[in-house]
Amino acid sequence: MLKWVVLAVVIVAAGLFGLRKYTLDHATEEGSFPARIYDKRIEKELSEACNATVKKLQRQFEETTPAQFAATCKCFVNDMSEKLNDVAPDELRAFLQKDTTMKSAQNILKKCGYAAGVN
Repeated sequence: MLKWVVLAVVIVAAGLFGLRKYTLDHATEEGSFPARIYDKRIEKELSEACNATVKKLQRQFEETTPAQFAATCKCFVNDMSEKLNDVAPDELRAFLQKDTTMKSAQNILKKCGYAAGVN
């Protein structure tokens, strides 16, 4: 009986490992199921980061409405998602920590803020 339990655990572990590897290997493959999930995860994380940044800046822009901040973040998420589509999940953290990526994100946030009327 014990050998069947061990065998079942090994099979489940191997299946999960294979599923994880498949997901990571196909996360940047346009139109694939893993890519859609990866894109949603990136969008969620970008939205959370933008909202946290906006929350810190709201006091500086007292005349700006919540709708303008929401539009800024929506624009930011859309533009940054485009930049991150081809970055593999295991390379994402390093890519986001590059100076050029951070400067690009700041420029996108400013552009989106101007477009939404944040001033």
